[in-house]
Amino acid sequence: MSVAYSGGLDSSIIAAIAREFATVHCYACAVEGSFDAGNAASRAESESLDFTLIRLNTGQMPSIVREAVELLQTLNPLQLAYTIPILTVLKESTENLVLAGNGADELFGGYAKYASAKDPSKLMADDIDKMLQEGERLKAAAIHFKKHIGFPFASEKLMAFSRSLPLDRKITPFTRKVILREVARNLGLPSHNLPKKAAQYSSGTLKEMEKLARAEGISLSEWTRRIAGATGRSP
Repeated sequence: MSVAYSGGLDSSIIAAIAREFATVHCYACAVEGSFDAGNAASRAESESLDFTLIRLNTGQMPSIVREAVELLQTLNPLQLAYTIPILTVLKESTENLVLAGNGADELFGGYAKYASAKDPSKLMADDIDKMLQEGERLKAAAIHFKKHIGFPFASEKLMAFSRSLPLDRKITPFTRKVILREVARNLGLPSHNLPKKAAQYSSGTLKEMEKLARAEGISLSEWTRRIAGATGRSP
C-alpha cells in the first residue's frame, strides 16, 4: 500500500502504523522549491520510509487543474489547490491502495479557527460533514485511476472515539490536535511538535496557480474557469 505523505503529523502517524501491517511506500506531491518538497523528503529519511517525491512544475499546472476540476466537479481554486497533491499521488502511485490523512484536522481540532471559535465543537462537526463529502469525491477519483483510497482517521471507530473525547483533548490555548501529538510522541515520531501547514500552501500548488493567473492579468477564479473551459459549473 501507499501513503500520501507530507512529513507532517497526520501522514507520519498513518505511515508508522501502516508499516506494522504491510509494506508501505510513501509519496509526496509538491512544486519544486516548496516547503513540502524539502520537508517530506527529510522527514521520510528520518523515519526510514520508502519515499518518492512527485515534482510539479508550471507547465503541468493547467492540465492538472483541468483534470482536478473534472474529477472533483468544483471550480473552487482553494479546494482544487489542496486536493491536487492527493489526486496526483492517486494517479502516479503504483500501489492499488492509497491511505490519506483526511479527517484528522476536523476530528481532532487541527485548524487554527477552532481555537478562537465560540463553539469549536459545532464548527468541527460542520467541517466533518464537508470532509466526508470531499472524501466521497476522492473515492470516485480513485476509481477513475483504478485505485482505492482509504481515510484511517475517518473510520467509524475513530470518529466515534473523537466524539467521546472532551474538547481539551483536542485543543488547548497552547496547542491543537493534542491527542494526536501524544500518539506521535509515543511512536517516536519527530512530527509530534510540528505546526499545522495547509496543503495548498505547503505543496506550492496555490502559489503556482496564482502566479499563472497574474501572468494573464486575471483573478485566480477567472483563470480557473478559463483553464477548465467552464460555462455552467458552480464554484
